[in-house]
Amino acid sequence: MLTLNWLKNEDNVVYGTDEQLIPMLSKELAVSDLGRRIELFREAPCKEGVTIKGARRSSALMFIPDMYFDTDMVMGANVWLYLGEIRPAFCIYVPDRQIEF
Repeated sequence: MLTLNWLKNEDNVVYGTDEQLIPMLSKELAVSDLGRRIELFREAPCKEGVTIKGARRSSALMFIPDMYFDTDMVMGANVWLYLGEIRPAFCIYVPDRQIEF
């Protein structure tokens, strides 16, 4: 279950840029347009996030923690992917980008 405390534990999070994480996550989830979906979500995020369904019974919750939990946390204004408790969450950030919503 996704909780704020679980996300705040740095052992549960991988931080990286689009170039570092999207190719690996796209392949793992079998979602060929993952980069485009993330960019669209950055442009028009929603509080409850979006579930991405891939091939091979894979899925991930794409969300912005600051909106999802109504709080401020480190890197919480960026797009994150949550693949489940046995996997780390992935914070996908854009360096030097001011984020407002």
